[in-house]
Amino acid sequence: MHAFAGFLMLIVFGLFRASFPAEKPHLVVVVSLDQFRYDYLPRFSPYFGNGGFNLFLKQGANFVNCHYLHSVNKTGPGHAVIMSGTYANTNGIITNNWFDVESSRQMYCVQDEASPIVGAKKNEPRSPKNFIGSTVGDQLKDSNAGQSKVISVSNKDRSAILMGGKLADAAYWMIDSLFVSSTYYMADLPAWVKKFNASGKVTAYFGKLWERARPEADYARQGPDDVAAEEDDAGLGRTFPHRVDGGAETITAAFIDAFETTPFSSEVLAEFAMQALVQEKLGQRGVTDILCIGFSANDRIGHAFGPGSHEVMDITIRTDRLLEKLFAFIDEKVGLRNCAIVLTADHGVAPMPEALRAQNANASAGRIDKKIFREAAEKALTEKFGSPQSAKEWILAHQDAYLYLNPAALREKGVEAAAAEQVVKNALQRLPAIHSVYTHTQLQSAQVDGDHGKKALHSFHPMRTGNIFYQLRPFYFDRKFGSTHGEPWNYDGHVPMLWYSPGIKPGTYYQQVSVADIAPTLAAMLQIEFPAASQGRVLYELFE
Repeated sequence: MHAFAGFLMLIVFGLFRASFPAEKPHLVVVVSLDQFRYDYLPRFSPYFGNGGFNLFLKQGANFVNCHYLHSVNKTGPGHAVIMSGTYANTNGIITNNWFDVESSRQMYCVQDEASPIVGAKKNEPRSPKNFIGSTVGDQLKDSNAGQSKVISVSNKDRSAILMGGKLADAAYWMIDSLFVSSTYYMADLPAWVKKFNASGKVTAYFGKLWERARPEADYARQGPDDVAAEEDDAGLGRTFPHRVDGGAETITAAFIDAFETTPFSSEVLAEFAMQALVQEKLGQRGVTDILCIGFSANDRIGHAFGPGSHEVMDITIRTDRLLEKLFAFIDEKVGLRNCAIVLTADHGVAPMPEALRAQNANASAGRIDKKIFREAAEKALTEKFGSPQSAKEWILAHQDAYLYLNPAALREKGVEAAAAEQVVKNALQRLPAIHSVYTHTQLQSAQVDGDHGKKALHSFHPMRTGNIFYQLRPFYFDRKFGSTHGEPWNYDGHVPMLWYSPGIKPGTYYQQVSVADIAPTLAAMLQIEFPAASQGRVLYELFE
């Protein structure tokens, strides 16, 4: 009986293995669109060409119900999930910035004092040191003694670094008008990167107008172009056309800010990615390579103008055209038949409260001043335990949605951290903008309920999470202008997951999946070990 069962398992396993493409792709391309909600695809699909998003929507696989299963939907945590299949409770990237109690200073998610910048004079040392675990790229290189190349490029450092992983041949990102890296990857920039930087690709956009890609009438369903809550970022103004000069007659830092808040920065990044493909001969060397591309302009534009803006519609249309150009180039150099391409996003974005209240003045939505949380915590702790004298304050730091208790104040008053945490939790729960509050002690013991509690656990790391973590009610956030993201709600966590590859079953998939499923699925396609502690599953339904 046992022998028969074992024989049956071997047959099933053999069929499952045979369902994967017989030939490994020559090139894996992973595209991340920073701050790109899933609903942008159906909303703007009438304006898409044939070879951009429609490469996936008409010839590939579209998972319409893809979500992040963590609470902190921000750039660092999102990009840490994409190629590792792990959440912050495993990989440690709880948010973009957290407070390091031991050193008593803020820690950036890809900060590493031992890895200075290569290619620019700014002192912004960067590496994947703070990331715990491995990525698909790491496992691929480990599988063949480093013969594969893994190149990751983005406008943002954290996007490039966290997708690339710890064994990447290179991660490149932008500082001012230059593509740079760090000594973690290389001692000096390759000649082709230096040549690209010297070409003046960025500065050539000085004074250029960002105008609508289509007739103005097509944008009318987005509402008015001029909305008071939009942000006038770097002199761009709130309405089309936007002149990219930083409000000055010569190139200044404000010009760089303006440039980064336009589709032009995506154009330059795409050119750089195509150069990387050519110069590194990716997918053309008889071994599988990986190219990760993180487009960041969508995020800057969404923050400034909000998801209902003419600007977000325009960057989406232009991104479609840019993807079509990129994929045509890849087809020419490598052949799409030899590629596996995945497109997703690191997070979504909240609608602007003003837009909701314009439809109904009684809509529950608003902007808040985050200082009310720290003030409420200080007041409650002082009323309960008295005011600390030498330590001065009960709260050592307030970073994002985390409050860190002051260890000196706890010692001075002889108060256990768990008791102080509960006092703060009780106080914050009474605030109108709060949905849920969790203590470090509570998360450490996994004493949570419901989906939002589970998402809080996925965003918890015992060495980095503060003593108190809170989630805001839907449609509330702490930004004065424009919009933002970072909460567990669908508008922040529902993102595209699009696949194109020979050997997969094209179509629309409605089952719920997670971004964490990308990494193990790619690993299965490449027949390599899964990333360490991967929390996703193989999307077996993709394969013939």
